[in-house]
Amino acid sequence: MRNSLLRDLLVILSCLVASWAVFIAVLLVTNVFFVSVILFLSVAVIYGLNRWEGVRASIVQAFRRRGRFALVCMIVIFLCLPFILRSSPYWILILTLAILWIIVALGINIQFGSAGIINLGAAAFYGVGAYTAGMLSTKLGSPPLLNLLLGAVMSMIVGSLLFIPLLKTKSHYLALVTIAFVMAFHNLLNNAEWLGGAQGIVGIPLMSVAGYSFTQEITIWGVKLPSQANFYYLALLLGGLLGAASWRLWNSWVGLTWNSLNEGTGDELSARCMGVAVGRWAMIAFTIGNFYAGLAGAFYSHMTSYIAPPDITFYQSLLFLSAVILGGIDSIPGVCLAAVLLVILPEKLRAFQQYWVIFFGIILVLMLILRRKGLIPVRIRNYMRDILPLAATRRTPEGPD
Repeated sequence: MRNSLLRDLLVILSCLVASWAVFIAVLLVTNVFFVSVILFLSVAVIYGLNRWEGVRASIVQAFRRRGRFALVCMIVIFLCLPFILRSSPYWILILTLAILWIIVALGINIQFGSAGIINLGAAAFYGVGAYTAGMLSTKLGSPPLLNLLLGAVMSMIVGSLLFIPLLKTKSHYLALVTIAFVMAFHNLLNNAEWLGGAQGIVGIPLMSVAGYSFTQEITIWGVKLPSQANFYYLALLLGGLLGAASWRLWNSWVGLTWNSLNEGTGDELSARCMGVAVGRWAMIAFTIGNFYAGLAGAFYSHMTSYIAPPDITFYQSLLFLSAVILGGIDSIPGVCLAAVLLVILPEKLRAFQQYWVIFFGIILVLMLILRRKGLIPVRIRNYMRDILPLAATRRTPEGPD
């Protein structure tokens, strides 16, 4: 038992240290050639380990048995990243943006991954949250922290109104409605002078909480961190809370209800026969997903102090949705990983920026051919793992002879 525990801990620590060392190296290395070599070798090693059945099985089992230990280690690493990257404030800001992408991708995963609602207009709801926060702060002087909530709520309201015509559509017809919405919203922003027109909203106050300005540096245990760490830690807190909420929803009867509506994992007619209010649950999934997108958009506006129509396009919606497809549909860890990669890789491969769309299209096609279930496929829910230990502690007392 003790040997098994030590072996599992060693396997988990080895995997985490190796993966995060590669991640930090990719961030800090500036030469594109060396970055490409690191990425190629990393993919080759992962592919080799995946093909080596014995090693793969031991790694998977270690993480399953000691999942809480792995989670604690991940949290510690996330908290330590600003200390490691304190000499590179730019990358701390990029990681904050990656967390915002994770939040948006988690919202789309609820809509598309769990409930099967194809939302190709996520950027519009991201923009609703951003513009709401921008207008409230510049026109009314509303505090930034309150604007985050109001921006998210406004995205929910707009999504609820849009969902009324969506109730009459399904599958690709529903996708067309969301495409039309994001394009119409983009044109509205370009032409509405009261929303800043093509110039957008400038001079949005930076984030502050209870009088504490995020423009000042942080000193923790004698180590001075750049001001960007303020945004990182707040985004990490929000991302952690929303990620935990997404996990609880997915692993509960709510997630099972959404899966029953999804054409890929359930059957709508069967769900109706079992008494599931299909329209109501689809609207709940759609509005919760839009809440996530609106919150991330509001945060973005207070982080950059600027929001404009070029930030809210149909192409941006496709990138958000791609995080769900690449990571693994309905797979929360996979969605988070893909969102980070979609933010980091374009920044590291700026030398090939004009070819990025081509590279991205090739990667997406290869993923659909070679690994259709995504980087981290969704696992089957295992409720018995939690029920059996509980049942063992509640044995029925024996009666009298």
